[in-house]
Amino acid sequence: MIQNVSCCTLTFLATSMAALLSPTGGTSPEPEKSTKPHELASAELAVLDALVGPWRVTRTHFNTRGEPTTIAKGTEEITWILDQHALQRTYTTYSDATVYRAVGTLTYNASEKKYHGVWFDNTSTTGPGVVKGDWQPDTRTFVFTVESMAKNGAVIKHRVVERLVDEENRTSTTYLLDGSTVVKLFESQYQRSAPCPGKIRTIIDMD
Repeated sequence: MIQNVSCCTLTFLATSMAALLSPTGGTSPEPEKSTKPHELASAELAVLDALVGPWRVTRTHFNTRGEPTTIAKGTEEITWILDQHALQRTYTTYSDATVYRAVGTLTYNASEKKYHGVWFDNTSTTGPGVVKGDWQPDTRTFVFTVESMAKNGAVIKHRVVERLVDEENRTSTTYLLDGSTVVKLFESQYQRSAPCPGKIRTIIDMD
C-alpha cells in the first residue's frame, strides 16, 4: 500500500508504468512540439505561473454595512492554454442551494503593458466581464478592474485585489466601484489542493 505520496510522485509512477507497458518500452521519441513544456514567452507570463493548479476556495460575502452574510465553498482549476500564452480559470462554488459557475481567461498584453482577461459566469445575461490589471511585485499583488454591463446598459465596475501569500495560499477581495463609493462585496481564500514542488520555467526572449 502506498501512503503519503505526493501528486507529483503519482504522476511520475503513472508515466513510468505507461513507458514500461508500451510496445517499445518507452524508448520511441515523441513527436516534436512547437512549444516545449515549461517554456513561457515573457517574464510577465511567468508571473501568472504561480496561479496554475487546483485550488480550494472559501468565499465570504458581505452586506453594505461590511458584515459577513454567507460563505460559499468550492474549487478553482487554473491551467495554461494556447501554447502557454494564456490561463484558463474554471471556478465553481456552492452556497446552500446556489451553485456559481464561471470560466475566465487571463494573459498579458505587451502593447498596453496590462494583464487582460474575460470572465463568464452562470448569472450574467449581458455577456462577460472584461478584465484589465497590473502586477505589483513588491506586494505580490494583482490589481484588476472588471467591467460588465447591467440589463439597462449601464457599466458596472469592480476592483479585484488578488495577493499571492505564498506558494500554497492566495487571497482575493472584490469591491464594487459606484462613483466615489467603494463597497466590499466578498473575500476569497484559496488554498492549493494538490501541492507540488516548485517548477523550473524557461523564459523565452521574443525580441
